[in-house]
Amino acid sequence: MTQAYTQRFTEVHELLDPAWLAPANKAIGAHTTGYVSMANHQRAVYMLFTGVMAAASTADLQLWQATDTEGTGAKVIVGKAITQLTQAGGDANDACIIELRTEELDVDGGFDCVAGILTIGADTVFATLVPLFGASNYVPVPVANWTEVVD
Repeated sequence: MTQAYTQRFTEVHELLDPAWLAPANKAIGAHTTGYVSMANHQRAVYMLFTGVMAAASTADLQLWQATDTEGTGAKVIVGKAITQLTQAGGDANDACIIELRTEELDVDGGFDCVAGILTIGADTVFATLVPLFGASNYVPVPVANWTEVVD
């Protein structure tokens, strides 16, 4: 499904909440969005934006799939990970995106839910992760997760 010229971006792209990770200084560890069903969507994007990275810090983003929104049977989606960002590599203030289509999920195994896992290693990273689902089977999609929509 494509976006018609007259459709609003917010009518065809659903912002996931509480799955998204608000801008903050992320500590060492795994920061996981909620598992969300893609049953009503054909595409998803997970956008990672970094800011200040403390000395020796690293950031990895990988998409995982599960059979339900509780994360049952969770496993990595092969090929859906960014190249590790590092403070030493000058990766502060970077923008990365992972795109996903439903046919890349193990649908034969019953996997239709997806989550992003941002892993911070060695020190802190100021970052935000924004997941959007698109190519909805049923438009318009809910806009309740947006604070404000201006046409």
